[in-house]
Parts: sequence; C-alpha cells; structure tokens
Amino acid sequence: MPHTFWDGRAASLEDQALGPVENPIEMGNTHDDMIATLGGIDGYAKYFEEAFGSPEVTTDRVAKAIADYERTRMSGNSPYDRWKAGDESAVSEQVKLGDELFFDKAGCNQCHLGYNFTDTLFHNLGVGYDPDSGAFADPGRFAITQDESETGAFKTPTIREVTLRAPYMHDGSVATLRDVVELYDRGGDANPHLDPKVQPLNLTDEEVDALVAMMESLEGEGYRDSPPSSFPQ
Repeated sequence: MPHTFWDGRAASLEDQALGPVENPIEMGNTHDDMIATLGGIDGYAKYFEEAFGSPEVTTDRVAKAIADYERTRMSGNSPYDRWKAGDESAVSEQVKLGDELFFDKAGCNQCHLGYNFTDTLFHNLGVGYDPDSGAFADPGRFAITQDESETGAFKTPTIREVTLRAPYMHDGSVATLRDVVELYDRGGDANPHLDPKVQPLNLTDEEVDALVAMMESLEGEGYRDSPPSSFPQ
C-alpha cells in the first residue's frame, strides 16, 4: 500500500514504522538510542540471527521486522464477505440496502473501492477548515507535495474494522459513524479545495442507518493478535 500516515508522508510500511520512534509526541526517542536499547538486550540476538542471518541490530532491520509483522494483520471473513461469497443469511436486509447505497446513490465507492475499500489517494472533505481564517488546522497532503490543490486532503482509510476506530477523520473530530455519513450527506464542509466528488447526497434517516450497518458488517477476523506474555531479556 503506497503512502502511509494520513498525509502520506511515509512511502512504505518500513518508513512508517520508524516515524513514531523519533516523534516527540509519540515515543520521543532517537533511532540511535533505539538500536542501543535493543542491542543491549541479549535475548533479541537470536531473533535477529534467525531473521537476517546475523545478530546485528540495525535501524533498517528493525523497520523491516515491524513492517513484515504489520503485513500479517489482515482482516477477512466478515459477515459482509460471507454474504458476497453466497451466504444470503450472513447479513440483514438493512446491510444489503446499505451495500446498494454504497455503490449507487451515496457513491462511496468513488474512493472506498476494492477489497480494502480504499483508493489509497487523498481527498479534501473540508474537515479542520476554519472559514473565518480561511485556513486548515492541518494542511494535509499539501505539507508533503506543496501542491495547492491538495490542501486539506487526507488519505482514504479502509472501512474494514472501521467500527473499532472511533473517533473518525484525521483529527478525530467526528465522533460516530453516523456522524461520518452525515458529513458526507451534507456534501462535506465548504472550502476552496473541496474534492468535487463530495456532493450532497440527500439521504433519508433510514439510508444513513443502512450505510452504517453495512460498515458494521465489515468487522472481520484474522488480524487480531494477543501481545506476548514475556519479552526477550
């Protein structure tokens, strides 16, 4: 998947894995200190030996190990998937209505497409825009590309497991999935760079609820994990 983080500042999972280490509001560490810490724990040596052919701990190896682990965290076999595979009883009629709306009247699949329900691109919905100042609290993709048209644009997230990730949007400013659908229903928040794909939808309350139910049906399995009970010493 190209471009990670909401603004796409990391070009790969390996780049993404290292970013939080040095971020002052996340781990507040340095890569050198990280390597010194891991290298000072004898128990890690055999794992690096098994994975990379020698016990040496390097920034590149740490990034590769974390990224490869992340690649195993895939969701599937949700009620929605079972329905699409032919089990008509896997979901409710409300979910089926939501699916019809998703691909038709609501047009969600313009950006949420494919198996992962994302185009991996960047879109401006107006979230975080201050009409009084005419500025965004976060410039989004513009900060990376310096492309004026990408001001306030953020990456399309997958909607698999979306029910487990409230609050929503890049800044957590939208509390519930129903609020998310209502944001789209009103055509986003007006600003000079609003994505032209975002238009008022004129949904009924029943249709809003159906779209939420459809997203809830994408709660799957296979990605959840249990943390280790102990760590190398």
